[in-house]
Amino acid sequence: MENKTHAIIDKNVKQDIFEEMIAAGVHYGRAKRYTHPSMKNFLLKSNKNIELFNLKYTIQKLNEIADYLKKALAENKKILFVGTTPASQNKVQEIAKNLGQYYLTYKWVGGFLTNFQTLQARLLYFRDLLKKEENNEIQNLPPFQRSKMEKEIQKLKNIYSGVVNLESLPDIIFIVNLAYKQHKTAKREAIKMKIPIIALAGSDNDISNVFLFAPGNDKAPRSIAWQIDYLMKKINASE
Repeated sequence: MENKTHAIIDKNVKQDIFEEMIAAGVHYGRAKRYTHPSMKNFLLKSNKNIELFNLKYTIQKLNEIADYLKKALAENKKILFVGTTPASQNKVQEIAKNLGQYYLTYKWVGGFLTNFQTLQARLLYFRDLLKKEENNEIQNLPPFQRSKMEKEIQKLKNIYSGVVNLESLPDIIFIVNLAYKQHKTAKREAIKMKIPIIALAGSDNDISNVFLFAPGNDKAPRSIAWQIDYLMKKINASE
């Protein structure tokens, strides 16, 4: 294992960065049988049938993503962050809020990109309900109606809170784990709408038609957290 660890170190990057990545498990892929052919160039030889990422590519790609997103934010582009797996939800919401952007973490809404104009009616309805809640109008309803509306508001909050103010298609979509079923749908919709895709991509991910990606462990919470924290630090750092 020692030899493999040495192989993932890039002399141009501080040693402690690689030590942090290894401690967070960023270098772990899935079992070899799940490996997608498009990811092979970013992997070392497997260790006991578990794929290992070459972290010099991971850090290189994370830096490219950070630079691109920093420029996009300076140009006031809208970024939609997507992470609906339990391992990614909290950190995806955190980076979106940190950067003043949009997120979907409860579930991917089918047609969110390809049927966006129709979906706007749903968001408009949600915004109207939020105003009624804010103005305490719901409290004046009969108990049964109030309970029904409160449940409806909570359901919509779960799904749409991160996109309630998104009034046009995003310019960029950022997805954690392209292999997850819901995220495959998000990827297909983004490709159809010609929206650039950025991803944190595990060894089982299909990175075809993806604009930028960082190869690394996209399944474990600690690994996802490390990568997203790294991106936030780089993006928020002053020149």
